[in-house]
Amino acid sequence: MNKRNLFILILGTIIGVGLILLWLHYIPFSEIKGYFAQLSPLYVILAAVTYLAAYFVRSVRWNILLSHSVRIPIKDTWLYAMAGNLINYIIPIRLGEVCRAWFIKRNHGHSMASTLPSAFIDKVFDTLAIVAILIIAPFLAIAVSPGLMVLLVLLAIVFILSAGILLLAALHPQKFAAWLCVLLKIVPHRFKDRVQVFVQNLVKGLNLFEHHPGKLLLATLLTALGILLDGVYFYLIFVAFGIEFSFLLVLFGYTLINLSYALPQPPAQLGSNEWMMIIVFSLGFSLTKSSASAIMAFAHILTAVLMGVVGSVAFAISGFEVLRMIFKGEKIDG
Repeated sequence: MNKRNLFILILGTIIGVGLILLWLHYIPFSEIKGYFAQLSPLYVILAAVTYLAAYFVRSVRWNILLSHSVRIPIKDTWLYAMAGNLINYIIPIRLGEVCRAWFIKRNHGHSMASTLPSAFIDKVFDTLAIVAILIIAPFLAIAVSPGLMVLLVLLAIVFILSAGILLLAALHPQKFAAWLCVLLKIVPHRFKDRVQVFVQNLVKGLNLFEHHPGKLLLATLLTALGILLDGVYFYLIFVAFGIEFSFLLVLFGYTLINLSYALPQPPAQLGSNEWMMIIVFSLGFSLTKSSASAIMAFAHILTAVLMGVVGSVAFAISGFEVLRMIFKGEKIDG
Protein backbone atom coordinates (compact mmCIF):
# COMPACT_ATOMS: atom_id res chain seq x y z
CA MET A 1 0.00 0.00 0.00
CA ASN A 2 1.45 3.37 -1.00
CA LYS A 3 2.20 6.00 1.63
CA ARG A 4 -0.77 8.18 0.72
CA ASN A 5 -3.31 5.36 1.06
CA LEU A 6 -1.64 4.13 4.24
CA PHE A 7 -1.86 7.62 5.71
CA ILE A 8 -5.57 7.83 4.80
CA LEU A 9 -6.18 4.42 6.37
CA ILE A 10 -4.37 5.30 9.62
CA LEU A 11 -6.00 8.72 9.87
CA GLY A 12 -9.44 7.23 9.19
CA THR A 13 -8.89 4.59 11.86
CA ILE A 14 -7.88 7.21 14.43
CA ILE A 15 -10.97 9.30 13.60
CA GLY A 16 -13.17 6.18 13.76
CA VAL A 17 -11.85 5.20 17.19
CA GLY A 18 -12.39 8.76 18.38
CA LEU A 19 -15.99 8.69 17.13
CA ILE A 20 -16.60 5.37 18.92
CA LEU A 21 -15.20 6.70 22.20
CA LEU A 22 -17.33 9.84 21.90
CA TRP A 23 -20.39 7.71 21.12
CA LEU A 24 -19.76 5.47 24.16
CA HIS A 25 -19.54 8.58 26.33
CA TYR A 26 -22.80 9.96 24.89
CA ILE A 27 -25.09 6.91 25.14
CA PRO A 28 -26.31 4.96 28.22
CA PHE A 29 -24.39 1.71 27.64
CA SER A 30 -26.17 -0.21 30.42
CA GLU A 31 -29.49 0.25 28.60
CA ILE A 32 -28.00 -1.07 25.36
CA LYS A 33 -27.08 -4.35 27.07
CA GLY A 34 -30.71 -4.72 28.12
CA TYR A 35 -31.87 -4.44 24.51
CA PHE A 36 -29.39 -7.11 23.41
CA ALA A 37 -30.89 -9.52 25.93
CA GLN A 38 -34.24 -9.52 24.12
CA LEU A 39 -33.01 -10.20 20.58
CA SER A 40 -35.06 -12.67 18.48
CA PRO A 41 -32.74 -15.10 16.58
CA LEU A 42 -35.38 -15.82 13.92
CA TYR A 43 -35.62 -12.20 12.83
CA VAL A 44 -31.85 -11.85 12.93
CA ILE A 45 -31.57 -14.75 10.46
CA LEU A 46 -34.26 -13.24 8.23
CA ALA A 47 -32.44 -9.90 8.37
CA ALA A 48 -29.14 -11.53 7.38
CA VAL A 49 -30.73 -13.28 4.39
CA THR A 50 -32.43 -10.05 3.28
CA TYR A 51 -29.16 -8.11 3.61
CA LEU A 52 -27.36 -10.56 1.32
CA ALA A 53 -30.32 -10.60 -1.08
CA ALA A 54 -30.04 -6.82 -1.49
CA TYR A 55 -26.42 -7.21 -2.57
CA PHE A 56 -27.32 -10.07 -4.90
CA VAL A 57 -29.89 -7.86 -6.65
CA ARG A 58 -27.20 -5.22 -7.15
CA SER A 59 -24.83 -7.84 -8.58
CA VAL A 60 -27.53 -8.74 -11.14
CA ARG A 61 -27.67 -5.04 -12.07
CA TRP A 62 -23.90 -4.98 -12.52
CA ASN A 63 -24.14 -8.10 -14.70
CA ILE A 64 -26.52 -6.17 -16.98
CA LEU A 65 -24.10 -3.24 -17.17
CA LEU A 66 -21.26 -5.64 -18.02
CA SER A 67 -23.22 -7.42 -20.76
CA HIS A 68 -22.29 -4.74 -23.30
CA SER A 69 -18.62 -5.74 -23.16
CA VAL A 70 -18.47 -9.15 -21.46
CA ARG A 71 -20.90 -11.89 -20.52
CA ILE A 72 -20.15 -13.79 -17.32
CA PRO A 73 -22.34 -15.86 -14.97
CA ILE A 74 -24.35 -13.93 -12.38
CA LYS A 75 -22.77 -16.02 -9.61
CA ASP A 76 -19.39 -14.61 -10.65
CA THR A 77 -20.57 -10.99 -10.58
CA TRP A 78 -22.04 -11.73 -7.13
CA LEU A 79 -18.69 -13.07 -5.86
CA TYR A 80 -16.64 -10.27 -7.41
CA ALA A 81 -19.02 -7.62 -6.08
CA MET A 82 -18.92 -9.04 -2.55
CA ALA A 83 -15.12 -9.21 -2.58
CA GLY A 84 -14.98 -5.61 -3.84
CA ASN A 85 -17.46 -4.51 -1.18
CA LEU A 86 -15.27 -6.06 1.52
CA ILE A 87 -12.28 -4.10 0.25
CA ASN A 88 -14.29 -0.86 0.23
CA TYR A 89 -15.51 -1.68 3.73
CA ILE A 90 -12.04 -2.22 5.17
CA ILE A 91 -10.15 0.32 3.08
CA PRO A 92 -12.52 3.19 2.20
CA ILE A 93 -10.54 4.52 -0.81
CA ARG A 94 -12.75 2.88 -3.48
CA LEU A 95 -10.31 0.12 -4.47
CA GLY A 96 -13.20 -2.35 -4.51
CA GLU A 97 -14.22 -1.31 -8.04
CA VAL A 98 -10.66 -1.90 -9.26
CA CYS A 99 -10.74 -5.35 -7.64
CA ARG A 100 -13.93 -6.22 -9.51
CA ALA A 101 -12.31 -5.43 -12.85
CA TRP A 102 -9.16 -7.34 -11.84
CA PHE A 103 -11.21 -10.48 -11.09
CA ILE A 104 -12.76 -10.36 -14.55
CA LYS A 105 -9.31 -9.97 -16.09
CA ARG A 106 -7.91 -12.88 -14.09
CA ASN A 107 -10.80 -15.30 -14.50
CA HIS A 108 -12.32 -14.32 -17.85
CA GLY A 109 -9.46 -12.76 -19.82
CA HIS A 110 -10.96 -9.30 -20.40
CA SER A 111 -8.86 -6.20 -19.86
CA MET A 112 -9.54 -4.07 -16.82
CA ALA A 113 -9.89 -1.02 -19.05
CA SER A 114 -12.92 -2.60 -20.76
CA THR A 115 -14.75 -3.59 -17.56
CA LEU A 116 -13.75 -1.03 -14.93
CA PRO A 117 -16.21 1.64 -16.17
CA SER A 118 -19.15 -0.72 -15.52
CA ALA A 119 -18.21 -0.95 -11.84
CA PHE A 120 -18.23 2.84 -11.51
CA ILE A 121 -21.51 3.15 -13.43
CA ASP A 122 -22.95 0.52 -11.07
CA LYS A 123 -22.02 2.70 -8.10
CA VAL A 124 -23.60 5.75 -9.74
CA PHE A 125 -26.92 3.87 -9.79
CA ASP A 126 -26.75 3.56 -5.99
CA THR A 127 -26.94 7.35 -5.70
CA LEU A 128 -30.40 7.18 -7.32
CA ALA A 129 -31.59 6.17 -3.86
CA ILE A 130 -31.95 9.89 -3.16
CA VAL A 131 -35.03 9.72 -5.41
CA ALA A 132 -36.56 7.27 -2.93
CA ILE A 133 -35.87 9.79 -0.18
CA LEU A 134 -37.67 12.52 -2.12
CA ILE A 135 -40.64 10.24 -2.83
CA ILE A 136 -41.02 9.05 0.77
CA ALA A 137 -40.39 12.39 2.51
CA PRO A 138 -43.84 13.97 1.86
CA PHE A 139 -45.51 11.02 3.59
CA LEU A 140 -43.50 11.44 6.78
CA ALA A 141 -43.88 13.90 9.62
CA ILE A 142 -40.26 14.39 10.61
CA ALA A 143 -38.28 17.12 12.34
CA VAL A 144 -35.28 18.08 10.21
CA SER A 145 -32.40 18.69 12.62
CA PRO A 146 -29.40 20.82 11.54
CA GLY A 147 -27.26 17.66 11.23
CA LEU A 148 -29.89 15.95 9.09
CA MET A 149 -30.22 19.05 6.92
CA VAL A 150 -26.46 19.16 6.27
CA LEU A 151 -26.51 15.48 5.35
CA LEU A 152 -29.45 15.97 2.97
CA VAL A 153 -27.73 18.90 1.24
CA LEU A 154 -24.47 16.97 0.79
CA LEU A 155 -26.29 13.93 -0.55
CA ALA A 156 -28.37 16.07 -2.89
CA ILE A 157 -25.15 17.49 -4.36
CA VAL A 158 -23.73 13.97 -4.85
CA PHE A 159 -26.98 12.84 -6.49
CA ILE A 160 -27.22 15.83 -8.84
CA LEU A 161 -23.64 15.31 -10.00
CA SER A 162 -24.02 11.54 -10.39
CA ALA A 163 -27.41 11.63 -12.12
CA GLY A 164 -26.27 14.47 -14.36
CA ILE A 165 -23.19 12.54 -15.47
CA LEU A 166 -25.23 9.36 -16.02
CA LEU A 167 -27.94 11.09 -18.08
CA LEU A 168 -25.51 13.18 -20.12
CA ALA A 169 -23.41 10.13 -20.94
CA ALA A 170 -26.42 7.95 -21.76
CA LEU A 171 -28.38 10.48 -23.83
CA HIS A 172 -25.57 12.55 -25.37
CA PRO A 173 -22.43 10.36 -25.41
CA GLN A 174 -20.60 12.61 -27.90
CA LYS A 175 -21.08 15.71 -25.75
CA PHE A 176 -20.07 13.71 -22.68
CA ALA A 177 -16.90 12.50 -24.41
CA ALA A 178 -16.07 16.07 -25.50
CA TRP A 179 -16.57 17.31 -21.92
CA LEU A 180 -14.28 14.61 -20.56
CA CYS A 181 -11.65 15.44 -23.18
CA VAL A 182 -11.57 18.98 -21.79
CA LEU A 183 -10.93 17.55 -18.32
CA LEU A 184 -8.11 15.44 -19.76
CA LYS A 185 -6.11 18.62 -20.31
CA ILE A 186 -5.47 18.88 -16.56
CA VAL A 187 -4.41 15.24 -16.23
CA PRO A 188 -0.61 14.76 -15.91
CA HIS A 189 0.88 13.68 -19.24
CA ARG A 190 2.07 10.30 -17.97
CA PHE A 191 -1.53 9.32 -17.11
CA LYS A 192 -3.26 10.72 -20.20
CA ASP A 193 -3.18 7.59 -22.36
CA ARG A 194 -4.59 5.43 -19.57
CA VAL A 195 -7.29 7.93 -18.62
CA GLN A 196 -8.24 8.40 -22.28
CA VAL A 197 -8.76 4.65 -22.69
CA PHE A 198 -10.89 4.65 -19.53
CA VAL A 199 -13.01 7.54 -20.85
CA GLN A 200 -13.54 5.81 -24.19
CA ASN A 201 -14.65 2.61 -22.46
CA LEU A 202 -16.88 4.56 -20.08
CA VAL A 203 -18.71 6.21 -22.97
CA LYS A 204 -18.87 2.89 -24.80
CA GLY A 205 -20.37 1.22 -21.72
CA LEU A 206 -23.02 3.89 -21.34
CA ASN A 207 -23.98 3.45 -25.00
CA LEU A 208 -25.64 0.29 -23.74
CA PHE A 209 -28.54 2.44 -22.55
CA GLU A 210 -28.69 4.50 -25.74
CA HIS A 211 -29.46 1.42 -27.83
CA HIS A 212 -31.22 -0.65 -25.13
CA PRO A 213 -33.51 1.62 -23.08
CA GLY A 214 -35.13 -1.49 -21.61
CA LYS A 215 -31.86 -2.28 -19.86
CA LEU A 216 -31.79 1.21 -18.35
CA LEU A 217 -35.30 0.61 -17.02
CA LEU A 218 -34.35 -2.84 -15.68
CA ALA A 219 -31.23 -1.47 -13.98
CA THR A 220 -33.36 1.27 -12.40
CA LEU A 221 -35.97 -1.24 -11.20
CA LEU A 222 -33.25 -3.45 -9.71
CA THR A 223 -31.89 -0.39 -7.92
CA ALA A 224 -35.36 0.25 -6.46
CA LEU A 225 -35.64 -3.41 -5.39
CA GLY A 226 -32.22 -3.22 -3.71
CA ILE A 227 -33.29 -0.11 -1.79
CA LEU A 228 -36.52 -1.82 -0.70
CA LEU A 229 -34.61 -4.91 0.50
CA ASP A 230 -32.24 -2.64 2.45
CA GLY A 231 -35.25 -1.16 4.22
CA VAL A 232 -36.73 -4.60 4.94
CA TYR A 233 -33.38 -5.76 6.35
CA PHE A 234 -33.12 -2.84 8.76
CA TYR A 235 -36.79 -3.06 9.70
CA LEU A 236 -36.25 -6.72 10.65
CA ILE A 237 -33.50 -5.58 13.03
CA PHE A 238 -36.04 -3.30 14.71
CA VAL A 239 -38.46 -6.25 14.95
CA ALA A 240 -35.67 -8.49 16.32
CA PHE A 241 -35.28 -6.01 19.20
CA GLY A 242 -39.04 -5.83 19.71
CA ILE A 243 -39.12 -2.12 18.83
CA GLU A 244 -42.22 -0.94 16.99
CA PHE A 245 -41.45 1.62 14.32
CA SER A 246 -42.89 2.76 11.00
CA PHE A 247 -41.49 0.83 8.01
CA LEU A 248 -41.47 4.01 5.90
CA LEU A 249 -39.40 5.82 8.54
CA VAL A 250 -36.98 2.90 8.70
CA LEU A 251 -36.70 2.82 4.90
CA PHE A 252 -36.18 6.59 4.77
CA GLY A 253 -33.61 6.64 7.57
CA TYR A 254 -31.60 3.61 6.47
CA THR A 255 -31.51 4.85 2.87
CA LEU A 256 -30.06 8.10 4.20
CA ILE A 257 -27.42 6.19 6.15
CA ASN A 258 -26.52 4.12 3.08
CA LEU A 259 -26.26 7.23 0.94
CA SER A 260 -23.88 8.75 3.48
CA TYR A 261 -21.32 6.12 2.42
CA ALA A 262 -20.74 8.28 -0.66
CA LEU A 263 -19.05 10.71 1.75
CA PRO A 264 -15.60 10.03 3.31
CA GLN A 265 -15.82 7.28 5.95
CA PRO A 266 -13.48 5.69 8.51
CA PRO A 267 -12.50 2.05 7.82
CA ALA A 268 -15.51 -0.27 8.32
CA GLN A 269 -17.64 2.84 8.96
CA LEU A 270 -16.17 2.75 12.46
CA GLY A 271 -18.06 5.25 14.60
CA SER A 272 -19.67 6.99 11.62
CA ASN A 273 -22.52 4.45 11.46
CA GLU A 274 -23.30 4.92 15.13
CA TRP A 275 -23.39 8.70 14.87
CA MET A 276 -25.42 8.60 11.66
CA MET A 277 -27.98 6.49 13.54
CA ILE A 278 -28.14 9.10 16.31
CA ILE A 279 -28.46 12.01 13.83
CA VAL A 280 -31.15 10.35 11.69
CA PHE A 281 -33.17 8.15 14.04
CA SER A 282 -32.68 9.77 17.43
CA LEU A 283 -32.42 13.50 16.67
CA GLY A 284 -34.53 13.27 13.51
CA PHE A 285 -37.16 10.64 14.34
CA SER A 286 -37.24 10.87 18.15
CA LEU A 287 -36.10 7.27 18.73
CA THR A 288 -34.41 7.00 22.14
CA LYS A 289 -30.63 7.18 22.11
CA SER A 290 -30.30 3.78 23.78
CA SER A 291 -32.62 1.94 21.36
CA ALA A 292 -31.13 3.65 18.29
CA SER A 293 -27.61 2.85 19.48
CA ALA A 294 -28.48 -0.77 20.29
CA ILE A 295 -29.96 -1.31 16.83
CA MET A 296 -27.01 0.21 14.99
CA ALA A 297 -24.39 -1.46 17.19
CA PHE A 298 -25.93 -4.86 16.47
CA ALA A 299 -26.51 -4.11 12.78
CA HIS A 300 -22.89 -2.96 12.50
CA ILE A 301 -21.63 -6.22 14.03
CA LEU A 302 -23.99 -8.33 11.89
CA THR A 303 -23.06 -6.66 8.62
CA ALA A 304 -19.35 -6.82 9.46
CA VAL A 305 -19.64 -10.59 10.04
CA LEU A 306 -21.68 -11.13 6.86
CA MET A 307 -19.37 -8.94 4.79
CA GLY A 308 -16.28 -10.58 6.25
CA VAL A 309 -17.44 -14.18 5.80
CA VAL A 310 -18.98 -13.85 2.33
CA GLY A 311 -16.24 -11.51 1.13
CA SER A 312 -13.50 -13.88 2.33
CA VAL A 313 -15.18 -16.81 0.57
CA ALA A 314 -15.44 -14.67 -2.57
CA PHE A 315 -11.72 -13.90 -2.42
CA ALA A 316 -10.90 -17.57 -1.87
CA ILE A 317 -12.84 -18.50 -5.02
CA SER A 318 -11.99 -15.49 -7.19
CA GLY A 319 -8.34 -14.89 -6.30
CA PHE A 320 -6.38 -13.69 -3.27
CA GLU A 321 -3.49 -12.23 -5.29
CA VAL A 322 -5.12 -8.81 -5.54
CA LEU A 323 -4.95 -8.44 -1.75
CA ARG A 324 -1.19 -8.88 -1.85
CA MET A 325 -0.95 -6.23 -4.58
CA ILE A 326 -3.08 -3.80 -2.58
CA PHE A 327 -1.26 -4.16 0.73
CA LYS A 328 2.22 -4.23 -0.85
CA GLY A 329 1.41 -1.20 -2.96
CA GLU A 330 1.96 -3.06 -6.21
CA LYS A 331 0.46 -1.89 -9.47
CA ILE A 332 -2.98 -3.30 -10.29
CA ASP A 333 -3.21 -3.01 -14.02
CA GLY A 334 -5.03 -4.58 -16.92
